[in-house]
Amino acid sequence: MPLARHQSRWHSSAWALAMVLMMALLPIELRASSAPVDSNTAKSNRVVRIATDDAAAPYSHAVNGRAAGYYLRLVQRAAESMPGWRLEFTPMPWVRALRQAELGEADAVLPPYRGLGREWIAHYVRLPHREEVVLSCHAESGLGANSQWPQDFGGRHIGVTRGYLLSPALVDTVQRRWVHKVEFRNARDALAALGAGDIDCYANERLSIEVNYQQARSDPLWANRLPTELKRPLLLSEQQAYLAISRQALRKRPELQEFARDLQVELNRLSESTEMQRLQNELIERP
Repeated sequence: MPLARHQSRWHSSAWALAMVLMMALLPIELRASSAPVDSNTAKSNRVVRIATDDAAAPYSHAVNGRAAGYYLRLVQRAAESMPGWRLEFTPMPWVRALRQAELGEADAVLPPYRGLGREWIAHYVRLPHREEVVLSCHAESGLGANSQWPQDFGGRHIGVTRGYLLSPALVDTVQRRWVHKVEFRNARDALAALGAGDIDCYANERLSIEVNYQQARSDPLWANRLPTELKRPLLLSEQQAYLAISRQALRKRPELQEFARDLQVELNRLSESTEMQRLQNELIERP
């Protein structure tokens, strides 16, 4: 789904958020490949266990304990053209998902970024979408879309969702102690802290912030705890999302290398098809 590349679209995207939720929050149907298979393929029907983030709507999250989200739909659709493989998505808190993949208790994890010091990842399968990592700041912080990163943020408190390594630019400033990182269990808690002024800014993917904000605003228990509106954010970076194969799992199951290779081929094919446009439109437009 192509995201807005200019921050001036921040407010114009609000009208689509209710429709985003109707589609993106539906749980994915977990099923074997719908492609016809012969008897030999059926005998080798192999399961790939994928740990997924349960709180990164609209890309990867959970509905009533079931995995849901745009990325899961993309991966499942691509896998339908790979006879002999069956995918099992298990939603869980992001820190646990990473740990399960690191230990090889899950074969893969969805959807991490690349190049942030996770040596336990053996293969990255690129998803056909780039995310925008932004800083959404408190109205009274004096920070916003026109601020300069990192010089205007010295000593400020930046909220992040626990377990997220969002941007090399942010990681570097945290390591140099130029800014103070404050971790939260999920986006809703972080947005409530932003509304209370407990943090100066919240760092996350742009559309994920918008979707979680609109969800929380519609909940009477949370609406009064949030900022009355979200200011235009500061764009930190664009990040590629991936499905990552666990090195530990690959040692036990060498066939996962074949899975990763074939899945990349099918995702590439899907990204160039007319169906990709339909999937993108569904994420934004379907009521």
